[in-house]
Amino acid sequence: MNTAINQLAQQHPELFNFNDTNGGDAWRVLDADKFYAGVIANLQAKDYCADFDLQNLQVKNSNDFSEDYDILLSSNFIRRGASAYRETCTPANFPLDPSEVIDSVRVAFFGFKCPDDVAIPNNGGNRLPVGCTGNITATPKNKQNQDVDPRIHGTQITWTWELESGHPADLINYPDQPFNKSVVGLSVGNFTLCAIVKEVQGCLHGEVVTPTPR
Repeated sequence: MNTAINQLAQQHPELFNFNDTNGGDAWRVLDADKFYAGVIANLQAKDYCADFDLQNLQVKNSNDFSEDYDILLSSNFIRRGASAYRETCTPANFPLDPSEVIDSVRVAFFGFKCPDDVAIPNNGGNRLPVGCTGNITATPKNKQNQDVDPRIHGTQITWTWELESGHPADLINYPDQPFNKSVVGLSVGNFTLCAIVKEVQGCLHGEVVTPTPR
């Protein structure tokens, strides 16, 4: 663990304040998310499987056992050595591959932009009025229907788009967010938008409908 942290300090010194320490090389971390992501990447480069459950860093190189470490104090100083170790779990208490974590992918509307005289639909209705733009997001879920941490599922996603007949809607890329899409309602009809993350697929079966006046 110390090796992975020291390697990250050489790779990305901007993540640390080396002049502010909790003793020795327990430097202050300036970006916790990038710190965890970097340590995990360095462990993975050494053929370890590493995961962060938002509390502890979990490490293993087989399914026989895993070890949990708490490597960052609440004050954002690094915790090193024996004090960082938390427990050993036999067998390992987290999956080896992200595909084992993802149980489903929820594809759903999260907002609409409509003309001023058109009523905004409910996000859960899967209905898009003609003339409106609906924003859609794909969210990987675990077996407890909780959101999977993006650091686990990564940034790779595949979208598929089907129209039932005619040309009821257009699909538009969402700026700087691969897990979002926008759909523009053009005429009454049906569409299906699916997202695949780590071979797990989820779909939204949407309907473009006649707009309701406000």
